[in-house]
Amino acid sequence: MVQAVAGGERTEIKFVYKRSPDYKIEFINGAASNLTPRGEIICDFHFESKDRPMEQIGELTQEGFAKLDPLPDNLNFTRDVKFGIIMNVSFAEDLIEMLKVKIEQGKEVIASREKKEIADEQVP
Repeated sequence: MVQAVAGGERTEIKFVYKRSPDYKIEFINGAASNLTPRGEIICDFHFESKDRPMEQIGELTQEGFAKLDPLPDNLNFTRDVKFGIIMNVSFAEDLIEMLKVKIEQGKEVIASREKKEIADEQVP
């Protein structure tokens, strides 16, 4: 980042990125948020999935294959909270702007890939 200061003089500032030893990337598909008494935003990120039974009963056929009974249909879901963050309102606004830019870039990548796939399908 290069910044101009009074008199047209330029100064440079360098940011060095370090990752914590316990840094990891998690897939998430949901979030829940709340506010602290001081007005900071708490946001918990989770992975939501339909519960599966701990076991499934089946019958062993004469051919030696397992014929499994259908899984019971239930409406139980688990939200496995992976991590949470606390941020101030100013940072949240900056984060929203950054994500808007990344969303548009992502849409462009997807559209370009889909256009290429359609073109590839039309080539004999």
